[in-house]
Amino acid sequence: MPPEAIPPFNPLDLVQRNERLHHFSHALKNRLGGLWQAAAMLHDLPEGPERRQLLELAERNFFNGAAELEQLMDDFAVPRGISKVQCAPVDVVGLLRECISDINYRLERKQQQVILEGPATATLGGDRQVLRQLFEALLSNASKFSPKGSPVHVALSADEHAVSVAVTDRGVGLSPEDLEKVFVRYAMLGSHATDGESQARSTLARAKQWAEAHGGSLHAASAGGGKGSTFTVHLPVRR
Repeated sequence: MPPEAIPPFNPLDLVQRNERLHHFSHALKNRLGGLWQAAAMLHDLPEGPERRQLLELAERNFFNGAAELEQLMDDFAVPRGISKVQCAPVDVVGLLRECISDINYRLERKQQQVILEGPATATLGGDRQVLRQLFEALLSNASKFSPKGSPVHVALSADEHAVSVAVTDRGVGLSPEDLEKVFVRYAMLGSHATDGESQARSTLARAKQWAEAHGGSLHAASAGGGKGSTFTVHLPVRR
């Protein structure tokens, strides 16, 4: 008997389409990541116009390719991230202290200190692991885009309806143009990390999704380049 024919790809078959796109996404991101790592090795070469041009080209290609992939996923409405969260009591103050401890290696290397201000206790209903990723993303971002020795302030406020956490740094800041794209995956922004850290430009987009999955929101504010930034997450107190 002849071998069974492989059915053609049907773009209207949602299961098949999503599977193909997920495989494509994984493979392409791996290739782009490899390209970016190779380009980063150019930092070891002597300073000069050729090296700077190569780095700028690699960075532009990486972010443009990743952004096009994200747009493709959006156009095909491929489900990503989380849509539902587990709801259990979460000690927000304790969780913030854990998150600060988790990124202590970064803080020590850059001689930075996180100053936590607010009530001694605050509790909400949410997914502890997802909220941990959310807070760590904001803290890491503040450290990454701040100079050595610069403090990071975390202001916690809470009432019977909502809990708010504002993470403020004195770092490179965001221009009005950057503010419009700061939550867009792999958008090319004018700001750069202060100590050569990688900047995949997708973590803040995921952080916004994590906040919204809890029925909350995440907003960014900045007075401009060199004037620091504040990222504020508002989360409802769900029982």
